[in-house]
Order: sequence, then structure tokens, then C-alpha cells
Amino acid sequence: MSLPVLAALCDIFNCTPADLIATKAQNAAVRKTATDDGVVNLNARRPKRARLRPES
Repeated sequence: MSLPVLAALCDIFNCTPADLIATKAQNAAVRKTATDDGVVNLNARRPKRARLRPES
């Protein structure tokens, strides 16, 4: 609905926009993160590389 239409309805019904529009607050779910501080240690997630030992 556009503001001019809302203003016209308020004039017709002799009311305020708050009388015509009902609002309802809802609790939003908390988003989960991978870690508490938001920092990811990539070294802990990388696989170990095979190391070739030089022949003696």
C-alpha cells in the first residue's frame, strides 16, 4: 500500500495509521556460529600432508 492511499484511508475513516496497521513483534531465532568468537583456525581443519623423508 502506498502512503497516499494510507493517508486517504486515514482521512476517510478519521483515524491514524496506527489504527489501521497492526504490528506484531516476534522473537527471532539466534543464529549459530561455528565458534563463539567467530575466528576459525584453518590449520586445525587442514589435513596433514605426507612428508617424504630423504633417503639416507
